[in-house]
Amino acid sequence: MEASKDERPILLSTDKGSNPVEYALTALAACVTTSLVHHAADKGIEIRGVESRLEGDLDLRGLFGISQDVPVGYENIRMDFKIDADISDEEKENLIQMGQKYSPVFNTISNATPVSAQLER
Repeated sequence: MEASKDERPILLSTDKGSNPVEYALTALAACVTTSLVHHAADKGIEIRGVESRLEGDLDLRGLFGISQDVPVGYENIRMDFKIDADISDEEKENLIQMGQKYSPVFNTISNATPVSAQLER
């Protein structure tokens, strides 16, 4: 797999590729959607299509170290799904909940998984 990374012009870049936090949202959307579709298939529900839109609140003052009162990462992430299937809205809501419950990326992000970093010699 190959992926390019870029940043917005405010970060002295050209904005010709996704930045790391956009990749994080993309991974989250893809993982929850995959889990949702898997559990729908497991229940015999035919899904014709799923669209997802994710947004997050990110204050650059945290990234740049301007304010210690501002988180460095997303403060909130919102996920909106459109599910094309012949099921009720309640069943669609249930599939979204199943998608979250069984998504490794959703759980890694929402459960604040500890991460360690060390110098490799």
